[in-house]
Amino acid sequence: MEFIKFILIYFFLTLSIIGYGLIFSLKLTKYNNFYKSNISVGYVGIFGVFFLILISYLTNLFFPHSNLHNLLVLIIGIFFFLFFFFLNKIKFELRYFFLAYLLSFFAIFYFKSHDDFSYYHLSFINNLVLNKTEFGVGQFDPAFNHVSSLFYFHSLFKTFITKDFFYQIGQLGIIIFVNTILFENIFNSAKSKKLDLIFFLSIFCVIFTNIFFYRLAEHGTDRSAQILFFLSFILIIELIDSKKLLKQNFEILLIIFTLIISIKSFYILYSVLFFYIYFKYFKASQFLEFCKNFKILYFCSLVFLLTLFYNISHSGCLLYPVKFTCPDIFFWGLGKEKVLHYMTWYELWSKAGATPTYRVENVGEYLSGLNWLPIWMENYFFNKMSDYLLGILLAIIIVLLFFKPINFKFKNFKNYFPVYFLIFLLFLEWFLRHPSLRYGGYIIIFLLLTFPISLLLTSQNFSFKNKKNSIIIIFLICLVIFAGRNVNRLFKENHVYKYNLLKNPYYRMDDNFFYMQKSKLKLFKDKDKCYEDNSLSYIKCRKIGNYRFYYSSKKN
Repeated sequence: MEFIKFILIYFFLTLSIIGYGLIFSLKLTKYNNFYKSNISVGYVGIFGVFFLILISYLTNLFFPHSNLHNLLVLIIGIFFFLFFFFLNKIKFELRYFFLAYLLSFFAIFYFKSHDDFSYYHLSFINNLVLNKTEFGVGQFDPAFNHVSSLFYFHSLFKTFITKDFFYQIGQLGIIIFVNTILFENIFNSAKSKKLDLIFFLSIFCVIFTNIFFYRLAEHGTDRSAQILFFLSFILIIELIDSKKLLKQNFEILLIIFTLIISIKSFYILYSVLFFYIYFKYFKASQFLEFCKNFKILYFCSLVFLLTLFYNISHSGCLLYPVKFTCPDIFFWGLGKEKVLHYMTWYELWSKAGATPTYRVENVGEYLSGLNWLPIWMENYFFNKMSDYLLGILLAIIIVLLFFKPINFKFKNFKNYFPVYFLIFLLFLEWFLRHPSLRYGGYIIIFLLLTFPISLLLTSQNFSFKNKKNSIIIIFLICLVIFAGRNVNRLFKENHVYKYNLLKNPYYRMDDNFFYMQKSKLKLFKDKDKCYEDNSLSYIKCRKIGNYRFYYSSKKN
């Protein structure tokens, strides 16, 4: 019974997301030519995620995401879907969406969540459910400074029906919708005379998403942004190949880059590719014209500004933990010295200088120059990085074995050299500052290695008709590996944790997560102190207007 209930809830939540994507597409974007051709549920779903993030951002400014609030949001989304699907008779392209959706059932069931889920993800989401916008929450724990729009998105899915058991639907939704788009790119190539660069990039993106990122519980907030970046890279290549401006693609690119930055502010560095494509079609002096042509920019700007606002409200930084974005003017903020301490710690951790049980003695000397490289090679490159590189190499070999290129030439590489060079610069920044795969390394390294191979295969003039069997086999290999690895994981979780998805399909909930309960915090007008069982006596609070401000009186 619980299994059926879980499936039905998951189904209706997905419909609600798509419903918001439909109303957003029709009223606010150029992707609204619903009645002349089939539309991709993939892009509509991504628009739905974007729109719900905007709604969550705006509503949490004024009130918490309570049970009633969230029920109304989700029901309205389902209504939008039913209205457009049944009454307006929109021509959906459903084949590839159904395939991606059915495939997701192998991933959505798991018992053990991401390590950070009970540490702070769950606490962050619960705070949004219990309280409206608060300031200085990052003073409670450094983890609360890591603001992600996925937390705001998931806070809309807490109701008396769903409880706390559907906070993976954001990451899974991104996989479903991106897979749908990729499947369409691959099989719609049958209408073309030759297999182009978009086809081969889509093949590699399917491999990247479904083989390397097969376990949903490990996604956190990092991997969703990297999957979306691969999709944005494909859109950029389409714009480079086009002889004229594809306004629809440009608009989608705006939305996706905004999503990426809101999910993980660090990825604002990747927007350098967007600016490259902007200056391909527009001059700096044409920005006002650009705004007139792409009114979606106003909504993207609003999401971006609200992302900055929520960063400031938590840590006092525009982009935590970048020191120069953390002015000392916000009394609830962490301050530049403390942010620098955290930034040093993250760099130390990414360079294998610290683990839960180990830390180098002289941090400054270790991080100076390339002093960290030998230990990083020993403790991180072998075996995590090397395993990933071997996996990419194996994927490339399999694709090459099926397509068997004859002429080793890279046609039109000069057209793509600026983009490839920018990817290389991003790789250098990653390697020198934070060489951990989760901090963007997965996608940067994958693109550096697979893009030249995609270009090589594009130069062979293959056709879909001649390579149909090879395409289907590679495609099936990806899906079988994705399903097989998840089935194997479920057997292991059943053996270790006694997880039986038919009886109890929900993931494990830890009781020791940080819980912020408004009613337990008492405000003393004379002393301005907040207490919770005397355990947080060093946390002071002030009430200014309708907001409560927190800051720490504890010295490090």
